[in-house]
Amino acid sequence: MKRDIPLLTLDLARRLERLVAPEPAVPSNPPGVVVAQFGRTIAAKAKGGRPSNKVYCFGPDDVPRLSDILAFYAADKLEPTFYLTPVGLTRDVAPALTGAGFAQLEFEQAILYGPPSSELTSSPRHITIERVTVENLEEYVIALADGFEMPSSWRSAGIEEARRTFSPDEHRYLARIGGEPAAVASLRIREGVASLGGGATVPRFRGKGCHLALVRHRLDVAYMLGATLVMGGANFGSGSFRNQLRAGLRLAYIESGWRRVAR
Repeated sequence: MKRDIPLLTLDLARRLERLVAPEPAVPSNPPGVVVAQFGRTIAAKAKGGRPSNKVYCFGPDDVPRLSDILAFYAADKLEPTFYLTPVGLTRDVAPALTGAGFAQLEFEQAILYGPPSSELTSSPRHITIERVTVENLEEYVIALADGFEMPSSWRSAGIEEARRTFSPDEHRYLARIGGEPAAVASLRIREGVASLGGGATVPRFRGKGCHLALVRHRLDVAYMLGATLVMGGANFGSGSFRNQLRAGLRLAYIESGWRRVAR
């Protein structure tokens, strides 16, 4: 059984939005990624490796800081994507971004939330799930790259980043079918909230239940770690989105992605 799902208030929506964003200036951020804060807005940038030029939590209070945010990226000749929530997308924000040459080009990333498990589950018999350690790290990073189908332009950098940033204290998981690495996922606890992330299945193992098993496994771990809330993200209507709904999470909101367009 699941605990009652908390009411989605304005404060809770803002809390989820902030927890989606990376933390400014913390050692856990990947090497090469710079995170800065402008008022409530959090901006991340990286010149190489996995694309990471993203702006979070931008809203009407930070419209006067828009030029400073854009200068943060322009210093490295980078272009950001602004991820806006229904809370932040106001009649002041849209004209400000449009005036700076941005347009809404994405409307698919959904943020979900709900309680952790209250009764522990078990994986299907054909799937085993293990925590990632130094012994199985290489299998994990290759499955990660295969599952996310990393493009050749930054696949090697993405694999190396996963190796460098790995810590035995983290909650990363590897699912196997018939002993072969089939899917990966991660769990992060921050301010009492468990965030589901890094979930991907190697293409030839898709449709066999790995992703859902990893979602349920992480809800169990969140419960055992004392988390009070769980959150996750997925493209709206995707298999990941449906699996999180099956596991008991509910839709909080859908982000819109704004990028600069040619004038």
